[in-house]
Amino acid sequence: MHTRTQTRIVHTGIVVLLLIPYLMAQPTETTTIIIQLDATGSALWIVESRLVLATEEDEKFFEEFQKDETLKNSRLSEFKEKMNLLLEKIKYSRQRSMAMTDFDIFLGKEITVTKTYGVIRFQFTWEGFAVLENDRVIMGDVFEGGYYLSMNEILMVELPEGYHFVTVTPHPDHQRQTTLIWEGPMNFAFGEPTVVIEKDVDLQPEKEEDVDLQPEKEEDVDLQPEKKKFIPITLGLFLVSVLIMIIKLRKTKKQKKEPEKQDVNDRDLIVNAIRKHGGAIAQKKLPDLTGFSKAKVSILLNELKEEGVIRKIFRGRENLITLNEGN
Repeated sequence: MHTRTQTRIVHTGIVVLLLIPYLMAQPTETTTIIIQLDATGSALWIVESRLVLATEEDEKFFEEFQKDETLKNSRLSEFKEKMNLLLEKIKYSRQRSMAMTDFDIFLGKEITVTKTYGVIRFQFTWEGFAVLENDRVIMGDVFEGGYYLSMNEILMVELPEGYHFVTVTPHPDHQRQTTLIWEGPMNFAFGEPTVVIEKDVDLQPEKEEDVDLQPEKEEDVDLQPEKKKFIPITLGLFLVSVLIMIIKLRKTKKQKKEPEKQDVNDRDLIVNAIRKHGGAIAQKKLPDLTGFSKAKVSILLNELKEEGVIRKIFRGRENLITLNEGN
């Protein structure tokens, strides 16, 4: 039973990695994850991504997505489903009651002097997110595989009113009076970030001087190799779900504009290029041979792999693409 669960988790991690090329196709300025702790142990989670809308076509796609309530609700349902699957794994591991409720989505445009951004914001309430001990709220045990922040990603933890920080591990990059901030890239260890907060005895500003934000001894952190497998899953599922909506919209719109045979021809070009090289070729050579971008090549290869036309073999730092028998 334990082996089967691990297999499912590793499979999920692979799915996340396969989606990375989709995300690369849409330039993202920043993604901010905000955790607003509550005195009850619950937390409001907000994930906000700012996508660069570099062309008029980008702006048009985004505006159409804003207006399409059916599509937004569909993506919100997918996001909710993925998060609840993750929650079930964490509940089983931590053996305590949790729930995710009040899922919502917001889309808007932000125009600056130099750029135009599409803003996508997901939020939901995670009940039972932190552990309560007397007057303290302890956050961190749900990050059973650690937590990974990529480049241009920011994690913020905000205090409830009337509370102060007791300990924080690891030390944040920035600290405001009621907010901790970590900037990516950063690889948190098992059970981190860990934040312990305590109810104020009195609301004197001097209370802040007593805050001890020094990380605990490094030797106390036991990050086993098998637990590292959880790292891309914990954050990956979350952020992939946030951004995949725009990518799916873009893909849907392009499919409507292009005849179905065009997609077939694109895949045929990939297959023919592999055949000309004896049925096996390094993936990095395909963009030059086909004229497609690296992202498009990766997408087409994933489709061909799902159809059983090709196989991907990892060799060193590159993929070897081979045709299956009969193709």
